[in-house]
Amino acid sequence: MSPPIERSWARESPRDQAESAFTPILRRLLHRTTGVLAVCFVDDEGETVDYCAALAPYDVKVTGAHIRVIMGELGDRLKRAGAGESWLLHVGSEGRELLARRLSEEYLLVVLTKPRAVTRRLLGGIEQTVAELRREAGIPVPSWEPSAFAVRVEVREAVGWPYAPAAFHDEGQRVSIADVLGRWTEGSGQRARVCFRVRTEEGEELTLVHDRALDRWERPRERD
Repeated sequence: MSPPIERSWARESPRDQAESAFTPILRRLLHRTTGVLAVCFVDDEGETVDYCAALAPYDVKVTGAHIRVIMGELGDRLKRAGAGESWLLHVGSEGRELLARRLSEEYLLVVLTKPRAVTRRLLGGIEQTVAELRREAGIPVPSWEPSAFAVRVEVREAVGWPYAPAAFHDEGQRVSIADVLGRWTEGSGQRARVCFRVRTEEGEELTLVHDRALDRWERPRERD
């Protein structure tokens, strides 16, 4: 349920490298909410794989490289302290906020925003972006990842409901939904999650879950 790019305030700065298959994924996150300044996909050596930003490319890449070092050192210290795996870093300051989200041992997503721009909707968009980058790059889901993965879902108007899924994107392919077989809600209040059991046009049945607080869609792994 991401807003169209033209509704965003962000104006991309001129790029200093050619676009890649990752660029549209990063661009959707840049334009997801007001206040996002830069999105950077970084490897284990601190090199920028790709980025989208309303800031100068050099500044974005230097920030990504520095945060990669910090995230690595933080993770090592937490492991030595028996605290397990670190996967998300959120730093706030008077002028900027920064989030770093691990995709794997080697890759990191860095998001730079204006102050107070880190919302639940943005956090949901980050998780969705992580899932899309993993699929595009062929990065396995690590063992510390939750048992559901984020997907990008297109919605439509529905009779009796505010909305229903019309299609979702899997492995870069758009999968159309032929029927919604059922709808139910898990939890209540801000923790409510709206679940849809659907059948694709190819006949596969699966569940899509909308976390309304984060504006994040998930596809839980089906049990054998």
